[in-house]
Amino acid sequence: MSQHPIYISVIGGDRDHTTPEGLKLAEEVGRHIAEASCILVNGGMGGTMERAAKGAKSAGGTTIGILSTTERNQANPYIDYAIPTPLGFVRNVLVANASDAVIALPGKWGTSNELSFAMIAGVPVVALEGLEANLRDDGGKSRFTEVTYARDAAEAVTTAIQLARQNRA
Repeated sequence: MSQHPIYISVIGGDRDHTTPEGLKLAEEVGRHIAEASCILVNGGMGGTMERAAKGAKSAGGTTIGILSTTERNQANPYIDYAIPTPLGFVRNVLVANASDAVIALPGKWGTSNELSFAMIAGVPVVALEGLEANLRDDGGKSRFTEVTYARDAAEAVTTAIQLARQNRA
């Protein structure tokens, strides 16, 4: 029986809720996911989603976009398999649950929503680049003990793969 590849969701800000640094990091994460022969899953639209998919495609990877619209042609050009849904933000449940691990970059409400759904479902979450500060309370303690923090894209992907394998066992 063959083992399915590891699916990693990359979540983060859309075009209006990200930074140039966040976009660069998303592209690096996507590239590392493809180099590790994993499948990239995301919301298939712009911003972090587009740049992560672009990074994966630059390394020969496979990308899946679970869209918040019924229009398949709304997917960014780096998505191999666009899955249209009539669900709007409810599609965040699918993005979180379609993966073996989630890598979270800074974003807004949609990102927080996907992060929460992943944790509820027991999907391992790795957070990096500024998101760590958002997940800590005023005393510096993590609000989410289930989140693992990474310093850079390579560490985030390596950690996500390790956690996914542990979770599958």
